[in-house]
Amino acid sequence: MAQTNATSTRRGFARYGAYVATLQQLAREPRTAAAWDERTVAALDGQAGAELRRVISLKTRRKFGAFFTGSNLAARLVAHCSPFNAQSVLHDPSLGMGDLLLAGAQKLPLGWTLADTLRQWSRQLTGTDLHREFITGAKLRLVLLARQRHGLKAAPVNSVAGLFPGIRVADGLTQHAAFARATNLLLNPPFVIANAPADCRWAGGRITKAASFVVTALERARPGTELVAILPDVLRSGSFSAQWRKRVEELAEIQLAEPYGIFDDSADVDVFLLRVTRRVETQNPVPHAWTTAPPPRTTTVADFFDVHVGRVVPHRDKEAGPERRYIHPRNIDVWKEVTRISEKRRHEGLTYQPPFVVLRRTSRPGHPYRAAATVILGKKPVAVENHLIVCEPHDKSADTCRALMEQLRTQRVNDFLDQRIRCRHLTVGAVAAIPFNFANSSAHRR
Repeated sequence: MAQTNATSTRRGFARYGAYVATLQQLAREPRTAAAWDERTVAALDGQAGAELRRVISLKTRRKFGAFFTGSNLAARLVAHCSPFNAQSVLHDPSLGMGDLLLAGAQKLPLGWTLADTLRQWSRQLTGTDLHREFITGAKLRLVLLARQRHGLKAAPVNSVAGLFPGIRVADGLTQHAAFARATNLLLNPPFVIANAPADCRWAGGRITKAASFVVTALERARPGTELVAILPDVLRSGSFSAQWRKRVEELAEIQLAEPYGIFDDSADVDVFLLRVTRRVETQNPVPHAWTTAPPPRTTTVADFFDVHVGRVVPHRDKEAGPERRYIHPRNIDVWKEVTRISEKRRHEGLTYQPPFVVLRRTSRPGHPYRAAATVILGKKPVAVENHLIVCEPHDKSADTCRALMEQLRTQRVNDFLDQRIRCRHLTVGAVAAIPFNFANSSAHRR
C-alpha cells in the first residue's frame, strides 16, 4: 500500500531511488551474470519491503501509508481471484512497488517471446501511486518477473520507457477511466486516517483511507468487475464501520470476508481479505455475515446482560457532581471479585449499580484472554471509565456475573472473539454476541 492523495513531501522516498537503481541494473544484466537468478528471486520476494524499512523511517511510512504487501500475502489474496486470461485487465490504484500486480502477473499467460509478453502485460496491468520511485520500481520488477518466467533465452531489458503506460504517477482516488476499464481490481490501500469526503454518503468525520478506496473503486467499476483487497479488520468488525459495510453491500456481491491476522511486524495492524463482485446498483442489497455469528440456538451475553461502554472520559469530563466510587483498568484486578473501591471522583453522569461485570476494551488477537473481566460488587453506584465495557445482569444477580466471568476465561471465548473481531478494542456488539450458557456454569450448579 502507499498513500496516494498526499501532496506534500514527495521527496520523502528519494532515498529509495538507490534501491530502484539496483533493479534497473539487474534488468540490464544477462541471465548468465553472477547470481542473477538468486538476486532476482530476492527482488521479487520481500527485498523491496525490507529495503523500504531500512532507508525510510517508520514515521514517514506511516504518514504516507507505505507498507508493501509482500509476496506471500499478495499470493494469498490473488489466489481468491477468478482465473485470469488474455483479456483480463488488472488495476491497483495504490500500487506501491507492485506486489499485487506481480502476484497477478504470475497467473497471466506468456507470449511467444519476452517482447510479446511485455507488450501483452503492458495492456493488462495498470496502477497508480504518487511516488515516482515506486512506479519505476514496480515496472522493473514486472520486467524481472517476465524474464524469470521466460527462462535463459530472455534478453536483458535496458529501459522500461514505453512499457506499462497504464502504470503511472497519479492520485488513485482521482482516476475514473482506469477503474472502468479493469476486469479485476487489486487493492492494498493506505490505512491512514483522513477526513471523509464532503459528499460522502456513508461516513462523516475521520475515516480510514482504505474505506474510501474500496467504495470509490466499486462506484467507478463496471458491473461484473471483481475486487479483492487487504483491509484493516476494523472495517469488517468495528461498530463504527457499519455504514461502510452497508454501502459495500449496496454496490457488490460479497464472496469473501476472511480474517488474516497481523499485516506485518512494522504495520502491526490486523487485516482481513475481501473479495466482491460489482453488481448493478439498482439491485436489492444482499446483507452479508461479515463476522462470526453464535451457533444456532445458542444464548449470548445479550440474552442475560445489558452491555455498555463506561461513561467517564478521563481528561475530558469535568469533575463535577456527587463523589462516586470510580473504576478504571489500572485500579481493578482481572479475574477477581471487587467490593472495596478506594478511588473516587466527582461525576454527574451515568453510574452503574453493582453487581455487574467489566471487561477491558483493549484486546488483541493472541492475548491469553481476549475478554479480561472483573466482577464489581457492593451497594453503592460506581462511575466507570470508558476503557471498560460494562455488562449489567438482567436478574441483578452476583451469581450471573460470576458465571459470565468464568466463561469469559475459556479458550472457547478467545476463539470466538479471534474470529469475530481482530482489531485492538472490543466493541459492545462483539461482547454482546459472545455465546453464554448460564446453566453450564459452576455458579448455577451451586
